[in-house]
Amino acid sequence: MFFWFVCYLVVVWPISGSDERCPELPSVDNSIFVVEEMEGQILGTYTCMNGYHLVGEKNLFCSASEGWNAPTPKCHLGHCPAPVLLNGEFSSQLPVNVRDKATFQCHEGYILKGSNWSQCGEDQTWVPPLPICKKRDCGPPEKPAHGCFEGRDFNSGSTITYYCEKWYQLVGPQERQCIDGEWNSTLPACELIQEAPKSALQTASEEALLAFQESKEPCKAVKNFVERLNENGLTMEELKYFLEIKKAELKVKMLPRHCS
Repeated sequence: MFFWFVCYLVVVWPISGSDERCPELPSVDNSIFVVEEMEGQILGTYTCMNGYHLVGEKNLFCSASEGWNAPTPKCHLGHCPAPVLLNGEFSSQLPVNVRDKATFQCHEGYILKGSNWSQCGEDQTWVPPLPICKKRDCGPPEKPAHGCFEGRDFNSGSTITYYCEKWYQLVGPQERQCIDGEWNSTLPACELIQEAPKSALQTASEEALLAFQESKEPCKAVKNFVERLNENGLTMEELKYFLEIKKAELKVKMLPRHCS
């Protein structure tokens, strides 16, 4: 068996050095009221009992000339705001009291993002936070600069393929898949393929490689190659840079298609 107690102290408070008195305050159910005198004023503090929360001012002041500074507050039974779940539904009694739980479920075609349950805490907030219902399908994806994608189906499970304009190469995943309302990877980029900055570099590099191919003997081929590099003042780093450019150009030529 449970018993409810109403705690309240009914007092008429005199102000020191004055014949005037603070008026009585009406009782507030399920609260405790503590008073003290401070610098010619009466300070009253309301504290609600466990399971209740205060609505109104917690601290009230009374002066001989002005009376109480605010209306009497109320102690309401602790509850959380009613949960809201767009495109879904929840199971919970209303109003939601402290420690009550709610469970959540999305409508067909939507997926729950967050926890499928939440509880009303002592501070009248939901823990964990309320979830949302998000469409299972993805919206149209972004296109990278100088790029495009192939595919018109953005439903969950569908895949799109990215391509770049001519003389641009794709950096990142070429395919992205829609999984439960989100694309499964980051947007790729299309980067410009740079040409060799100097024709002299191309000429010197080709001569060095040709010198290497002139001899079938490995040792002599390497010797010829090194000599030709030195003659043209070409370093291995410059040769490597040239080869990377040629590799990128070859890759572009081998791509199955470009953006139109």
